[in-house]
Amino acid sequence: MQRFQRILCLVIALCMALGSVSFAETADTAAPSEPYTAYADAKGRVTLIDGAYVDTPINSFDDAAGVIAAVLPQLGGDENTQLDPWREVNDAFGNHFFIFQQMFNGTTVLGGAVKVITDENGAMIGLTSSIEDNPAGPAVSEGITAAEAEQIVQSSAMEAQRKPLTVLDGMTSRMILPVLVKDLRMESEDVEGSRYVWVVYTDNPDSSVSTVDLPYLAHYVTLSGEYLYSLPTIAPGDEAGTSGFDAGYVFEFMESVNYTGCVDLSTGGEQVISVDVMRDKRTGMYYLGNLERRIVVGDCWEFLYGGNRVVLESSPDNREWDQTGLLTLYNYCRAYDYYKEIGWVGGDGLGTPILVLNNFCNDTHQPINNACYVGGFLGWQIFIASRANDFSQCLDVLAHEYTHCVTGSVMTYNAYQNDYGAINEAISDIQGKTCQLLMENSENPSWVLGDRSVDSVRSMNEPHRHQQPSFTWDTYYVPNAVAPTVMNDRGGVHVNSSLLNRLAYMLYENGGMTLEEGRAFWFTVDCTMVPGTDYPQLAKILPFALRAAGLEKYETALQQALDATRLGVTDIPEVFDQDRALVTLELPDNEVFNDGEWVLQAFIVDIDLLISKLADLFAKAADGDYSGLPAFLQEALTATPEPEATPAPTAEPAQEQGFLEALMEILLSTEAPAEIPAEIPEDEAPESNLEAEIGAWAADFLDGASQFTYTNAGQDGRTLRMVSIPGYAVPLLIHAKYNSSTNDMDESKML
Repeated sequence: MQRFQRILCLVIALCMALGSVSFAETADTAAPSEPYTAYADAKGRVTLIDGAYVDTPINSFDDAAGVIAAVLPQLGGDENTQLDPWREVNDAFGNHFFIFQQMFNGTTVLGGAVKVITDENGAMIGLTSSIEDNPAGPAVSEGITAAEAEQIVQSSAMEAQRKPLTVLDGMTSRMILPVLVKDLRMESEDVEGSRYVWVVYTDNPDSSVSTVDLPYLAHYVTLSGEYLYSLPTIAPGDEAGTSGFDAGYVFEFMESVNYTGCVDLSTGGEQVISVDVMRDKRTGMYYLGNLERRIVVGDCWEFLYGGNRVVLESSPDNREWDQTGLLTLYNYCRAYDYYKEIGWVGGDGLGTPILVLNNFCNDTHQPINNACYVGGFLGWQIFIASRANDFSQCLDVLAHEYTHCVTGSVMTYNAYQNDYGAINEAISDIQGKTCQLLMENSENPSWVLGDRSVDSVRSMNEPHRHQQPSFTWDTYYVPNAVAPTVMNDRGGVHVNSSLLNRLAYMLYENGGMTLEEGRAFWFTVDCTMVPGTDYPQLAKILPFALRAAGLEKYETALQQALDATRLGVTDIPEVFDQDRALVTLELPDNEVFNDGEWVLQAFIVDIDLLISKLADLFAKAADGDYSGLPAFLQEALTATPEPEATPAPTAEPAQEQGFLEALMEILLSTEAPAEIPAEIPEDEAPESNLEAEIGAWAADFLDGASQFTYTNAGQDGRTLRMVSIPGYAVPLLIHAKYNSSTNDMDESKML
């Protein structure tokens, strides 16, 4: 009988590997009232069950565990697979999610999770899974200690002659890491499946120079002392945070007092804001915090470098406030309200107090240009704001960061690379922009993230404007990286996020989905995903989530958006559009080229299109239409000249000045930007208004006629593919070897 069951499971797995299969009955399980559809990955493991696997109510973790046990072989598990209850979550439609975390011998298996999903009456409607197979490794008691693992991480940075990393005390922990040899490029150990590792958390040097990277690095070190790699991450909560440490002391003796006033915007003009702040009933001092929502703004340096002290922004009279801190409080309160209206309280859904660390800086008080969600510490959910940028005035950007907290609270783990990271970023973009449009009730919505900033971030409706693809294998598409680094955007986490962003835009604008419906729908999608959700699985989850939300009327619009974005399509197209071409470079199969660290860069110019655009520009200008020129040239060419004294008659009459002569005269007479003071480093010198204006005009003018793109060795480690516009290309092949612990380039060779 057991042999027959094993053969049956094998046959089922083979069928599902071909796509999907419908079931009506499975051994040891009551016959479902309706057939369900099971979708499998390339290994034949079920990753999504759409429908009811059982027809009995599921009202507890025990009931949900029974469902998982019955279908476990199809999910890729066996009698050794351990799934522990992790958390229960409800969405805005009454659907219930029983979330299980995979464990092995008491150790967390990163990426292993299962979610059993029911409707409001407890009837099963689906299941998602990302079980990691073959958790294995040496006994937990063997191997190096946590302190030794931390020393290995620091030594790696020192060997690269980099600034020493700061290890987060008390957070190094033992976990089981899924290992794919081709992904981790294992050289000394030939390991398949999973293994025990130490996870060491440190600061992230890249976050000090980037507004898009996470503030910490998670370093993975084997128990035998081999350094594997690092990923940017949101550090998990420490013992105080997970044990329920009460941060509520900050709110004692406080009362709510309204502040209403104007703040200056970097884009010009003012904004009137009204937000409740806190007043200490004992001293009369005012503090930048909101008592109702339990959100406060504190000094970043004091918390990060001053022993985790929470020093709140204060005012003696509730009149003068730091504008970055004030705007940050105001917009995080609005993000809080956005989610509370669908039943999600606080960033983590548990009402945990929120601490915003204002004036992000290093230990010497030098400002750091970043905005991010940090994680859970000491009973707080912590976010970071900086005076080095103007994101505090952008509700969509802050709601984006707030959503990172939401996603982290409904997911057990997310590998911040390749499709997984891109989906994480897209969910934050979508909810951030939906929050802004819904809260501000704009009649002319902008689908640009950060449109209230002088530096916009991404465009949901026109991805090419920010060098992002509109569909899979479009121009700018980044193939999944075998070696995720800063140079390849960790496999395109911020580049390929446009695929899901554009799909959401099409649902709103073409499909007619309302913002209220979208807010709830995308939260359901967030709750449904598991740590292993990639674009192919997401393409199956989206129709499921639409039906779970009772929004079947948008099924046609969703399918059209899926087709337009080619979401989930991994195969390279056999034929490309006439304005795109696939460039493929096969590296030699030897030790030099098989390490996955080769990058192909190319600058491509469509000369014919560029000449055509220039000819059109000058033709219009010659006819008096200067609209295509930079603004300062338009003003100069259309300015009314001051009257001059009548010149004395000459022997030869003056010739009429042509357009080109007038243009050259203006350019030559334009004052150069003031010289940059010597004491300001060149890379920190502010760009002049004229330089910025010309740069913006040039980028707009060259759009479509030029492209700077890159690609990296794909999943096989030595094939480089990029999608290019037609034209003349200047290619550059770079061997970019990175130090895994710092993400800095140790060496580079150009060919």
